Amino acid sequence: MNHRNIIDELKKVDFSTDKRDFIYERLKRLGKFGIIIATLHKGKRIIRARLSEKESFKNVSQLSFKPQEFNHSYQRASTPKHTMFYGSMVPEFAGKTEPETARITILFELSEFVRSTETVGEEGITFSSWEVSEDIELLSLVHHKNFERSTELSKKLQADFEDFAEKHPDLNVATLEISEYLGHEFAKTEIPNHLHYMISALYSEIICSNFDGILYPSVRLAGEGINVAVKPESVNNKLNFLGASECTVYKNKKSVFVGNDNQSTLNGNGDLQFFQIEDNHFTPKDIGRKQVGLL
Repeated sequence: MNHRNIIDELKKVDFSTDKRDFIYERLKRLGKFGIIIATLHKGKRIIRARLSEKESFKNVSQLSFKPQEFNHSYQRASTPKHTMFYGSMVPEFAGKTEPETARITILFELSEFVRSTETVGEEGITFSSWEVSEDIELLSLVHHKNFERSTELSKKLQADFEDFAEKHPDLNVATLEISEYLGHEFAKTEIPNHLHYMISALYSEIICSNFDGILYPSVRLAGEGINVAVKPESVNNKLNFLGASECTVYKNKKSVFVGNDNQSTLNGNGDLQFFQIEDNHFTPKDIGRKQVGLL
């Protein structure tokens, strides 16, 4: 069975039930094809976020990847058997279109309240910042031609990918066709239920036996913005927690403003405590509301 037969079978999968074994076995049989690895070097920062709860988060683990015992669904790059650390970053050579801060990307990935053009009100978000302490190697999945606004990083990786394919004619056809298919799976926007993530999630599970994780463009921003999914072992060994901040998102339909509230300090026992950000960076509620026309 060649790669085209396998892709055709995967395209016909009925996601009304969990087809894990069938999909996993087909993905393993795709055969040899070229890939591009993106390396995050020491000092690179990744931003992660969670919707704030009634009480502040008490420890770093609450801001990191979902503990495996609570991980019961498929997501874009994780399965019920393998949880992942999701975050966003800004490329070193950002162009004119992509967000200047990874906060924008992670906000749109996380919050339906932010994505909707009709919502009005406020929402609490807790951002956390993480720094690479040892090189992290991520499989790059940027091969999706329908993104409206690609980042400079994804354009470069795409160019490198096509150059690789041209120089390896024995792998050229399979490389382009398989990568385009997988890129399409990572770029899905219509997800009726979590089982529709199975193909991208199971491919990530397979890849993570050899790499630290996956790099892919932000679907919520039509390719504008870069997301990463890193496996827990690499988070524990190659990422350092830098700090966290509690913020309020003020929103009036298409007008969005993020105000700064509190920042964290880490106690010797590993617990987090939050205190009000210094006056010159703190955002009073009335100022945040005025920014979007709510006052």
